[in-house]
Amino acid sequence: MFAQLQDRPSLNMKGPFFAVAVKEGGSGKVHIDWNDNRAIYAFIFAVGDWTGGEFCVPQLGIKIPVRPGQVLAVLARVAAHFSAPTTGGRRIVFTCFTDDLLFNHANPEPVIVLPDTSIH
Repeated sequence: MFAQLQDRPSLNMKGPFFAVAVKEGGSGKVHIDWNDNRAIYAFIFAVGDWTGGEFCVPQLGIKIPVRPGQVLAVLARVAAHFSAPTTGGRRIVFTCFTDDLLFNHANPEPVIVLPDTSIH
């Protein structure tokens, strides 16, 4: 596991994600997630039963369907993107990402908090 992280340092989150965004449907406006760390992937997954709602990257001319049980990893600060409209059903999207400001100010060393045993 550690060798894989050395080969691909952008996969080393140095702990859990700092943020999870939840939205019904998707974002129909082309955007770049400026607050994301540009070197760390955001992970997107959706639940529900729907049609449409593909993840679109207009710069590359691609649409990626993200179906239940699948996870899409994307550098959301690098590629402009949006969600195509859902054409039926209900879709709840979860986006797990690392905020650049929090990431750059995080303590790189593990912090261990022990209970205070001096208080009775």
